[in-house]
Amino acid sequence: MANLAENHGISMTNIGEKLREAREKKAVTIEQAQKQTHIHSTVITALEDGRCDDILAPNYVKSFLKEYANYLGLNAKELVDAYYLSRPELSVKNLNLTKPEIKASASGLSDAIRLARKIIIAIVILAFIVFLTGKAISYLKSPKSGKNVSGVKVQDVKKSSKFDITIKEIPRSSPIVLTIRVKRPVMVQLKRDGVLLFKRSLQKGSVESITANDSINISAAKAEAIEISLNGTNLGSPGKGIVKNLEITRTGARIK
Repeated sequence: MANLAENHGISMTNIGEKLREAREKKAVTIEQAQKQTHIHSTVITALEDGRCDDILAPNYVKSFLKEYANYLGLNAKELVDAYYLSRPELSVKNLNLTKPEIKASASGLSDAIRLARKIIIAIVILAFIVFLTGKAISYLKSPKSGKNVSGVKVQDVKKSSKFDITIKEIPRSSPIVLTIRVKRPVMVQLKRDGVLLFKRSLQKGSVESITANDSINISAAKAEAIEISLNGTNLGSPGKGIVKNLEITRTGARIK
């Protein structure tokens, strides 16, 4: 396969054709690919048709494209680079392209020093803002305030949970996409559309992405150990302690 990243005329349609050709060469149906990758068939079809930007944000496109390319035995980095080249409005920081050589001069060195000073000042200011933000979050999470950053009262989930967040309803034309970010090791059970997907210990720093048609149900030994996002909307941590049934639907999340 030619290096797509070197072809600046590439489009998502071309990328989709490569994906479809690779799947058909493996003699795998879309339904089989969904079962083996846990990527929703709607997303797989959109990737192969070159329509993924119609239903997913670029970060999700990148994630699913990389996962699907690896499954098909294709060069995932090359396809992701090609995707960003097809979307010039996206940041080139996501492309691992070779940086041009910088030739230093006396004036250029002075400019670099001034730029370095500005960067240092910006870092100091940013660190101060982060410090103040951390203080504010700690205050909001304290028993005195009774709230966390999502505005949900912090209570012992074992007694009573008020985690109930409503978002703008996700259209039926798009799948439910849930992202779980793990802040510390925790045992999690997850069901998708009523079917058990897995029950295992998730490690600190890991990220799980799950797609579903109607609902996702989560049970966690420590609610504070995870943060969840629903189709790009950050919902935060679902409280503290044991969560027996956190239900994610097209309208939001709530503990049942």
